Amino acid sequence: MCRGTQQATGFSFKDEVSVNVNNTTSRLICCELCGKRASLYCQADDAFLCRKCDKWVHEANFLALRHIRCFLCNTCQNLTQRYLIGASLEVLLPTMMTTEIHRE
Repeated sequence: MCRGTQQATGFSFKDEVSVNVNNTTSRLICCELCGKRASLYCQADDAFLCRKCDKWVHEANFLALRHIRCFLCNTCQNLTQRYLIGASLEVLLPTMMTTEIHRE
């Protein structure tokens, strides 16, 4: 079962294609530049991109390098809790806020 979560609700899947695999229909979100399967969503650009196009776009200048992009789930292509900043291959996970309970 896929654990991808849809976080943002303010965007639409522009280049969405329905794919029928094993009698189940799933959506395939395409890269807005080359048409391949998208793997990242950049909210600042409001664009779904594959890794190759993402690297090309976000290495363009220092402002684009600061964009935070969200990975798409490999199975369902919903937004996940994994993020990418800059043109590196480093993945940032959201920080977990812990609350300490003091017992007296």
